[in-house]
Amino acid sequence: MEHISSASNNLIKHIIRLEKKRERFAQKQIVVEGIREIIKLSKSGIQPIAMVLNEHWQGEELQNFTDQVAAQRVVTASDDVFRKICYREGVANAVAICPMPSTSLEHLQVPGNPLIIILEALEKPGNIGAIFRSADAAGADAVILANPLTDAFNPNIIRASLGTLFSVPFAEADNESVHAWLRKHSFQIISTYLEANQSPYGENLDRPTAIVMGTEATGISDFWINHSDALVKIPMHGEADSMNVSTSAAVMLYEAVRQRLDS
Repeated sequence: MEHISSASNNLIKHIIRLEKKRERFAQKQIVVEGIREIIKLSKSGIQPIAMVLNEHWQGEELQNFTDQVAAQRVVTASDDVFRKICYREGVANAVAICPMPSTSLEHLQVPGNPLIIILEALEKPGNIGAIFRSADAAGADAVILANPLTDAFNPNIIRASLGTLFSVPFAEADNESVHAWLRKHSFQIISTYLEANQSPYGENLDRPTAIVMGTEATGISDFWINHSDALVKIPMHGEADSMNVSTSAAVMLYEAVRQRLDS
């Protein structure tokens, strides 16, 4: 197996450049760090173009990993080099370059009674990643980033999602395109809104449903206020006037799951 001990190696320099959004989109490639994340990527059908492994990684765990991930090129790197290509500290032994998946709405396929979540103009990668984890756990059929302000392949989103960015189908589009797509596929649109007078518990979520979430600071825009079938507010009984958007998304998703299990 090829070993890299210099940061001037072309592959290493390429990985470092891909930390920048502009370069990711120019090359149509992304960097994925971590064993769990890369395995989820591979299971989604995306084959890594190249993979760099920690030179000290040996034994059965390494063999199990390489058996699951068929990268086109696999190399090892020295400690100094490996640290340079890791976006975060403590990454678990592997860094991969992969083709950038399509985020087109036209490529998004949904089943017969779909449940999806729409995130309008969310900016914090940690929140977006956490919502992907909730969507994955709840068995949601897709996540759509509407009017996105953050690159979906930001390394912090991938990290916060624990790789579920690759296990939950997702797309990105402007509000108008998302709305047209929802109507084309006969979704009801349920939006969370701080000024709403009704809770989600009275809505029938056991039908094709799109849940729209906005930012903690401003909530959903007028567009979704005016284009929703229902506006709901999660009941809160304490002093706080809002919840973290990732927590709210989990509440909404699992209310839909509860209704579907009870039906």
